[in-house]
Amino acid sequence: MNSRFLKPAIIILLLAATIFSPQVYSQAKKKSHPIPGRPWSIKLPANTPLPMSWIPPGKFVMGSPETETGRKADESPRTNVTLTKGYWIGKTEVTVAQWKAVTGLSLRDKVIKLLNDETFYDFEGKKMRIRDYMGFAQNDPDKVMANEDDQLPMYFVSWNEAMDFCRKLTERERVAGRLPAGYEYTLPTEAQWEYACRAGSATFTGNLDSMAWYGKNSAMGYTGRTLGKNPPAGPRDVGGKLPNKWGMYDMLGNLWEWCRDWYGPYPGGDVTDPLGPATGIDRVNRGGSWGSGPNDERPANRAKNPPNEDSAWRGFRIALCPVQR
Repeated sequence: MNSRFLKPAIIILLLAATIFSPQVYSQAKKKSHPIPGRPWSIKLPANTPLPMSWIPPGKFVMGSPETETGRKADESPRTNVTLTKGYWIGKTEVTVAQWKAVTGLSLRDKVIKLLNDETFYDFEGKKMRIRDYMGFAQNDPDKVMANEDDQLPMYFVSWNEAMDFCRKLTERERVAGRLPAGYEYTLPTEAQWEYACRAGSATFTGNLDSMAWYGKNSAMGYTGRTLGKNPPAGPRDVGGKLPNKWGMYDMLGNLWEWCRDWYGPYPGGDVTDPLGPATGIDRVNRGGSWGSGPNDERPANRAKNPPNEDSAWRGFRIALCPVQR
């Protein structure tokens, strides 16, 4: 080989060997982390991804106008919300597979644990076991569960358990060096949830049947174990309907989704990065479920339930948000 080309060739080979060495590749892999403005996917155990969409900062009007069909009194006064920092939110509700990857418990394990829990929890001022509050007369999980597929949204999750999942995930990603400074995995606030659901639209746009599993269509093509008779169905695999404009699936329908806030009245006026009431009895959940009517499948609709409640109609979607206390 001509000596003029020998030195550059050696340099190129040395650079390539360095770049693609196991040590450098491993370091590059460890440095992979969420970048604002870009989607992010968490790599969970058992090669289980948890993809997330980036939500830019912005402003929107929270609540519904008086002319909106199905409007409820607690959707007012309409409140002008400014979110000063962007955040990531799950493209789907947390799935059975993702839950198992973080907690080590299958859906069946979780339901068996619930049915055998002898602890007396607070339910709006009353001390009760979860199974008694939920009206589960039998200890057979097959009598209270629907299907168990890995791609189903994880149901039978209380607000407290959803927050515990987020804490475990935060610690895992912090140890791995993939947690942005000043951020944590948590449940979205009610404002963050509604802003992401609206995806830049002032009102719901689109065909509900194309975007949501709800009472009218959730029994169509459903197979396996059913919950109840009206409709005879259960949760459906995530991502089976069209996403909203910002890429999130099942923001409406499939499962109600826990939010971080205590339930309470809106403040009205102008607010910045709201966290909801400081105290309360019930926690907010949003979006409707596979068993809900069309009036529940609205971005402005609100529901409230005790934080210890475990239900086949409730799940959650995680967010990677600025730490706020």
